[in-house]
Amino acid sequence: MTNNILNQELYHSFLYFYKQANLKENSRGYGLISDDTFQPERASIASVGFGLTMYVIGVENGYITKEEALKIVKGTFRTFLDNISHVYGFYVHYCNRDDGLPFKKSEYSTIDTVLFINGAIVCDSYFDDQELHSMFLRLVQRVDYKPFIMEYNDKLVFRMAYNPHEDGDYRGKSVDPWIYHWHMYAEQLSMYFLAAGKDDIDEKTARDLYEGFERNLGKYKNYEYIYCPTNALFIYQYSHAWFDFRKYLDSFGFDWYQNSVIATKANKEYCIDNKNIYPILGENAWGLTACITPEGYRNQIIEPNDLNPNEKHVFGVLPPSGALGSIPFVGEESVMVAEDLIRNYPESFGPYGFYDGLTYINGKLWISEAYVGINKGITGVMIDNYLNGTVYKLYMSHPYIKKAIKKLGFKER
Repeated sequence: MTNNILNQELYHSFLYFYKQANLKENSRGYGLISDDTFQPERASIASVGFGLTMYVIGVENGYITKEEALKIVKGTFRTFLDNISHVYGFYVHYCNRDDGLPFKKSEYSTIDTVLFINGAIVCDSYFDDQELHSMFLRLVQRVDYKPFIMEYNDKLVFRMAYNPHEDGDYRGKSVDPWIYHWHMYAEQLSMYFLAAGKDDIDEKTARDLYEGFERNLGKYKNYEYIYCPTNALFIYQYSHAWFDFRKYLDSFGFDWYQNSVIATKANKEYCIDNKNIYPILGENAWGLTACITPEGYRNQIIEPNDLNPNEKHVFGVLPPSGALGSIPFVGEESVMVAEDLIRNYPESFGPYGFYDGLTYINGKLWISEAYVGINKGITGVMIDNYLNGTVYKLYMSHPYIKKAIKKLGFKER
């Protein structure tokens, strides 16, 4: 049953990025992928980053021909080069899937651009096509990290985003168009490699940026790890979807892979401890992370965290992407979640695999009717890394990443 359910989930996760993509010939939004199925007309560049990665996985698993995948990838690269609005090479987070224009007053996002570039690196590493290589170079050379660097507590950190609209997303009424900063450990780890891979970022700046964010230790019971203030499970997954931290320690000897293993086990323990409060959770039903809940899309945050304890941070919803996005960390423990879902809640599996979340409301089972691109993306990429290691091999072998590893002083185990 194990490989069958994993392969089924992998295939149906791929279908999300194939079916929710704009593949209309000559469309200005060609290659853009819906952020979620609530608003399919709203695309996100993060969904595109996962989608580019999943197309390669799709070829390797026989879901799509290499010729068709190459056509989609090249068309997507052209769309980003010619039609998607950017600031210093950082793209608008949300855009209209049909024409590529900014969606309402969306921000220009560092982390979402990084997810897009990560997917582009996988494609550039996989396809032997000179036109694609040329477009890839233009995409990565366009990204200028320097305007997005600032000082915080006498350390160099990246800014999070930029929004020229005073009442735009994440900016509110602020007069400053620059939105917050990555001064904490979060999902941005791969950003330091992408910056270090640039020739215009010298080694000292690259290392200062990597060393600039806070590394706060926290504990849940006996599990101690560097945690994010908003302690959802996707934090410990996203950069690991592409960079194979299993094989490297940083220049100080720190093990980011093991940190994610511990964070995953802490999340599981927290779910087991709270199964009496949230009956959907349990030994084989864990993985609290951001997902669709009966109250909308919410971040589910376990302890420890740095948020207001009087606010609601757990919505008692089981997101399949939580455990399956952690499958390279705990293997069989994640598999058991998928097997239990199929056994106990077969209706939780739909056209794009497992739906985004499920819970009980007044004793009745509630299942989200929608899917979220980044959750299907982390699920599919991590399952394939666990089964085949496709993305790890391609990403880690790319000259851009090899150069970044050397510049940051990461060492093979």
